[in-house]
Amino acid sequence: MKKKYILFAPNYNTNVGGAIAIHRLCDLLNQEGCEAYLWSSRNYPIKKCDEFNTPELITNELNDFIVVYMDVVSGNPVGCPNVVRWFLNKPGFFTEHINYGVNELYFHFQEVFKHPLYPSENLLYVVYFLKNIYFNKNLKNRAGSCYMLRKGRGRKIIHDLTDSILIDDKGHQEIADIFNSRKYFYCYDLHSAYTYFASLCGCTPIVIPENSLSEHEWQPDERLRFGVAYGDSELQISYAKKTANELKLLLEQLEKESLKYVRNFIELSQKFFQKNSKTQTQIESEKLDFLKVLPFSKNKLVVFGASEAFFTYITILEVNRISPDYIVDNDDSKTGSVVMGVKVSKPASVFENKSNDVFDVLIVSSFHNEIRESLLKYSNIAQVFSVF
Repeated sequence: MKKKYILFAPNYNTNVGGAIAIHRLCDLLNQEGCEAYLWSSRNYPIKKCDEFNTPELITNELNDFIVVYMDVVSGNPVGCPNVVRWFLNKPGFFTEHINYGVNELYFHFQEVFKHPLYPSENLLYVVYFLKNIYFNKNLKNRAGSCYMLRKGRGRKIIHDLTDSILIDDKGHQEIADIFNSRKYFYCYDLHSAYTYFASLCGCTPIVIPENSLSEHEWQPDERLRFGVAYGDSELQISYAKKTANELKLLLEQLEKESLKYVRNFIELSQKFFQKNSKTQTQIESEKLDFLKVLPFSKNKLVVFGASEAFFTYITILEVNRISPDYIVDNDDSKTGSVVMGVKVSKPASVFENKSNDVFDVLIVSSFHNEIRESLLKYSNIAQVFSVF
C-alpha cells in the first residue's frame, strides 16, 4: 500500500523561500494523487497559501506515513518511522548543528546544498515564482542601486552605499517597485530567488562573491546562473544582461520541471521505505531531550524565542503536553504580544524576578548558541534545551 506524506512545515510566507518550497511540495504531491498533509493542529492552524492544496493533519498512526523535514529540523520530532530530509540549504548553515538519525532518505534542492557527511544523490527542485508581482514595467530613468543581506547578514558591505536602498524586510510589491527603478541589485545572500526577481524587473542582480568560492562552486548548474552576475566585473554584468531573457524562459521551464522531480521523489521514497523504516527502539533512542524531560519536569518552563520556529513547533509541544509558563524574546517589537495564551516578555523580567521559581528553558531560535551563552548569568535556570 502506498504510504502517505506529512510535511513538517513552517507557516507559509512569501518572503521565505523554504516555506514556499515545502508548501508547494505538499500541493504537488496531492496533484500527483498522493495523500499529503501539513502537520498542524486545529488549536494552532498553520498559515497556508490559498492557491495550494495543503490539508492539515495530526495523527498517532504514523506507520503508514513518510514525514518530510527541512534541513534545519533536529531529530525526529513527529516520531515517524519513515523520515526524509530535504536540504533546502546546506545542513548546519543556519543552526551550526546537525542531528539526523538512521534509515533516513536525503534529497537536496540544489547541488550546492549537498553535504559530504550526509550524502544525497537525489535532486528535488520544487519552485513557485511570484511572476505576477515581479515583471519589467519598462520605466525610464533607472538610477542607483538596492541591496539585500538576509542570509548574508554579517558579511562586509563592499558596494557604494550612495543612493542604495536596503530591501530586507520590505514587502514584495515594494521590492518590485524598487527593482523597477534601480539599475543594480547587490545581493549578499549567496543563494536567493530575489536575484531572479530583480532580473525579471530589469534590474541587474550582482551576487557579492564569497572569498575563495569560485563561480562554479557558488552555482554548479549554469542554467541557474542565467541573468545573474557573480561579482561586479564588466564581464559578469555583461553576462547577466545578455542572459536575462533566457532566465525568463528558464523560470517557466523550472516550474514545469518541478513535477518531474516530485514524481521521482514519490517513486524513490515509496521504494526506500519498503525496506528502511526505523524501529520503535530507534525512534525512542533518537527522541529529542526536551521531549523526554519537559513533560515530567516540575520547574517553570520558559520558551525563549517568539520566532517562526516556535510556531512550527507549537503542535509538537501540544501533542506532548508541554505548556510554557513564560515566553521571552530579545526583540522589543514582540514584547506584549500573545502566543499560546502567554504574553511575551523580556528575559530579564522573568529571570530576575524576586520569586523562588526554578526554570527550564526551551530555545526555539536558530541563535541558540548565543542565547545559551546569555543565560549562564542566571542561577535559577536548571536546564536549557533547544529544538535545534
